[in-house]
Amino acid sequence: MSANTLIFGGSGKVARQITRMLAAEGHNVYSMIRNAEQKSDIEGIGGKPVVQSIKDSSVDDMAKTIADVGASTVIWSAGAGGKGGLDRTQAVDKDGAIRSMDATAKAGVKRYIIVSAVDVRDKENKPEPEWYNDEDRDRSNKVRSALGFYMECKFAADKSLVTDNGRRGLEYTIVRPGGLSDDPAKGAIEAGKVHLNQVISREDVASVVVECMKQGATKGLAFDCVGGDTPITDVIAKVAKDRIDTFKGRC
Repeated sequence: MSANTLIFGGSGKVARQITRMLAAEGHNVYSMIRNAEQKSDIEGIGGKPVVQSIKDSSVDDMAKTIADVGASTVIWSAGAGGKGGLDRTQAVDKDGAIRSMDATAKAGVKRYIIVSAVDVRDKENKPEPEWYNDEDRDRSNKVRSALGFYMECKFAADKSLVTDNGRRGLEYTIVRPGGLSDDPAKGAIEAGKVHLNQVISREDVASVVVECMKQGATKGLAFDCVGGDTPITDVIAKVAKDRIDTFKGRC
């Protein structure tokens, strides 16, 4: 049975994999891109391109697009990735993401999935995850030294998704992958309370997002995922069953 999905940040590597997977399952995948020259690429993987700038779109603009395509699920997979300067990072990773949440609610859509990152948290004021070891602390510090402002923007967006959901009423999931690679998918990961140094392929991250769409019990959760040896379907089912939330108490 087909469903309509809108992906913000459709030109990204994870988003393209999500598009390909969902289209292969018969979904109508609307992919928001800002560069019209990418339309043929999106169409080539089964997506339906929507040319629209996240940075320049208001909440009303986004809500209209969500409604126009008849989306039943909205996926945020956009991000400046720490590139293009601080202004662009804030405009996309924080402000754009928050507007997309408000727009999803305004359009009357419930299901919202955001691709975030491991270790996004209030590091200064909230306790460190109790499962972290010295290697995790070292990686956490190194990432913040290189991408501190990016992590702050991701945190602000994720925090808004959780703490402002009383007024939005979204059925959200926050997928928090570790370091990303372009390696072929393994179809296996570790998820929940994981360590930070293991990378995960972008294709496997896409599979996690698609699995979250299928497993409704992931609604209301934020969980980490890295490369591993447990089949994706099984590990996501366990995260959902055990209600593992790695952002809870850290925002």
